[in-house]
Amino acid sequence: MSSVLPSASLSSLENHIHSYRSALKSTMEITINSLTASHLKMRSVLHPNGYKSKEIDMAALIYSLNRLPSSIYKTDKIILGQNPQVFESAGFTNVHSWRQVKSTSRRRVAHFNSKDKILAYFIASISDIDDIANTLIAFQSEWNKFHYLIRQKYTLNSQFKKDLVDNKVFKIIKVSESDWRTFILSLGKNYHQKLQSIYKQPLNLKIQLLSSSWLNYTKTTQRWWKNIAKSVSPAIHLSHKNIYFVSSNTHSLLNIFTGFPLAHQFEIITYLKTNYPDLYKTWQQIKSKEISLSPNEFLYFVSQKLLKDPNYQQEFKAIQKKLGVINIENSDYLDITTQIFPIKNLVKSKYIDSRIKITDYNKISQSDALIFNIDYPLGFSAYNIFTEVMENVSQVKGLYILGKAAALNTEIGDILIPRLVFDQHSQNSYLFQNCFNSFFPFVNNQGSILTNQKAVSVIGTFLENKALLNYFLKNNLTVIEMESGPYLTAVTESSYDQQAPKNTIVDLNNVPFDLGIINYASDTPYSTLQNLGTSQMGINGIEAVTLSSLAILQRIINLEESIEK
Repeated sequence: MSSVLPSASLSSLENHIHSYRSALKSTMEITINSLTASHLKMRSVLHPNGYKSKEIDMAALIYSLNRLPSSIYKTDKIILGQNPQVFESAGFTNVHSWRQVKSTSRRRVAHFNSKDKILAYFIASISDIDDIANTLIAFQSEWNKFHYLIRQKYTLNSQFKKDLVDNKVFKIIKVSESDWRTFILSLGKNYHQKLQSIYKQPLNLKIQLLSSSWLNYTKTTQRWWKNIAKSVSPAIHLSHKNIYFVSSNTHSLLNIFTGFPLAHQFEIITYLKTNYPDLYKTWQQIKSKEISLSPNEFLYFVSQKLLKDPNYQQEFKAIQKKLGVINIENSDYLDITTQIFPIKNLVKSKYIDSRIKITDYNKISQSDALIFNIDYPLGFSAYNIFTEVMENVSQVKGLYILGKAAALNTEIGDILIPRLVFDQHSQNSYLFQNCFNSFFPFVNNQGSILTNQKAVSVIGTFLENKALLNYFLKNNLTVIEMESGPYLTAVTESSYDQQAPKNTIVDLNNVPFDLGIINYASDTPYSTLQNLGTSQMGINGIEAVTLSSLAILQRIINLEESIEK
């Protein structure tokens, strides 16, 4: 495969990336409007109807809305910086005293100054800039399109309000009822007030990048690590430890390791019966085998409902403490939660998933290794994080990456295991021995398991168009995600005596630790033009996530049992 993609597929994307990145390097504020033209020309698969002035691209609007804080409609300016010193140097003091705000579907530290209408983002890598800039462009362009369309339809605000109450607006502006319902849910609380804001005036957001220094990204990651080391010291000296590094989420391994949902099956199902009748019906269908899903998977999925009860929260924390599981919340700058699992305590877990097999309890009970699990990062920050970890622990014994992906040749809920990753950041093709191509001891009842796939790590979710997807498909690059390439760039620097090259094929078949990557299909942009704006994985994807986590944990157990004492 050619390591440089043809300009015909990339020209509009490259022009747009160069446009907003170079503009933001000015360190002065610029308008989102000034970045919009090149964004619309690239015809992003997440924003395909952006150029249509009389048609709201509801999928893009919902997608971007879910990835921005609810305060965005009250915001005039967005500022981006890596740490408090960067903000202070630019004249924005005490940013941490501003109200912290979160989005539904994007983990990122952000604070909002309601007086000055400024939203401050702490960024961890260039991927944050790519993501924030394009999300804001899509959001503002569709918000403003919405504004102009409803002003054309409703010259009087009173009529607009009336049709909102009567639930007629979506018909007037020619939006499907299902998209309208999803949109209202994305607006959240006070949605009437937000709809009024759309009616009253268009947005004219401004954005300012305070620093683009690579060094500041490194400093941010160092502070994240220091927070972890300080949190576990003196009980654990991470610099003396061997670890298995896992990039996944903060619920799957924890559920399997502790078995908390299985221990509280009766309470969970009783709670669903009273409060979530649709989920209770699903449970009944699982028990009667109308739905091919393991009861364990479902219990893991719905246990978060029960954990809204403070009593069960405390009990869950008590079980984790008994098993030595440490949860370290994100630092002030990097929204990456960390979990540390002592492998030796697996033998103490009374309700560990029955599919996990331990054959040598003595070896496991004497293990001194740790599972170091992080909530998967966005894009290139994966490189910074894994590099930092490798530099500060005794030895990395395994790297396991579990993350969602867009799939070009399969269905939502399928498990995808690559043998090659093409990285758009470095333009490198990474060849590696993925342990899960020969070791995946579970059956996916909800979908397929596709081994020996070819994946591509893209620069950003918005930075793909149909022509580029066609090129990927032509070259059998059917798995699209954002983290594997940056991780493998860091792996390269652990294996060779120089920094990772660019524009080449990199052989990683002899890395100094076990290596495994698993993706699960969360959307299918090529086959159905479906994305996570107007749909959610829901129950269709939970088996893929749990099975992949089981495979990772079983792999670690097998490696620990194979060690000669």
